[in-house]
Formats: sequence, C-alpha cells, structure tokens
Amino acid sequence: MKPAGLIEEISGVVDGARGLASNLLDLVGLEARRAGLALILMLACGAAGAMLSAAAWIGLMAALALWSVSHGISWEATLAAGGVATMMAVAALFWLCLRLSRELGFPATRRELRPKRLELV
Repeated sequence: MKPAGLIEEISGVVDGARGLASNLLDLVGLEARRAGLALILMLACGAAGAMLSAAAWIGLMAALALWSVSHGISWEATLAAGGVATMMAVAALFWLCLRLSRELGFPATRRELRPKRLELV
C-alpha cells in the first residue's frame, strides 16, 4: 500500500509542477501579446506624430504668414508661433509613448519569477 501512495504523491507533485509551468507560460504569452499591442500603438503614434508635425508646421506657417502680412507682424513671430504649436503636439505624443513603454518590461512575469521573501506569521 505504501508504494502506491508514494507514486500517487510523486504524480501529484509532477502534475502541480506541470500546472505551474503552464500558468507561467500563459502569463508570458499574455504579456507578450500586450507588449506587442503596445509596441504597435507606439509605432502608430510615431507615424501619426510625424504626419501631425508636418501638417501642423505647414498649416500654421501658411495661416500665420497670411495673418502677419495683413497685420504687419514679423516673420520671426510667425515662425516662433508655428514652432511652439508643433513642439506641443510632439511633446504630447512623446509622453504617450513613454507611458506605453512601461508595459514592454513584462512586469507581472518578472514579479512572479522574483524569489518570494519568507514571511513570519
């Protein structure tokens, strides 16, 4: 009777280890998917930022140039206003990319793989 109990215990330990490994692989897969989606969104934001910067530059330059000509404002002021507006849009997209980049570090997987500290009750 004892050998059968020992085999059942070993089988239970192996099943438990297999379940733990399966759960860990599921976690890695989910975080890889989340990181991939964040990376795609970051690339899309970069492309949108490039197009937005060009469109903002052209539109503001044209509008400010027309306005400055009609009101006697200098070209320097027109260029400065266009540059400030463009930099604000670029800064907003840069902030979004920085925020999303935190997800690329697999935080939950790293937390699960970190050795647990012994807690005294």
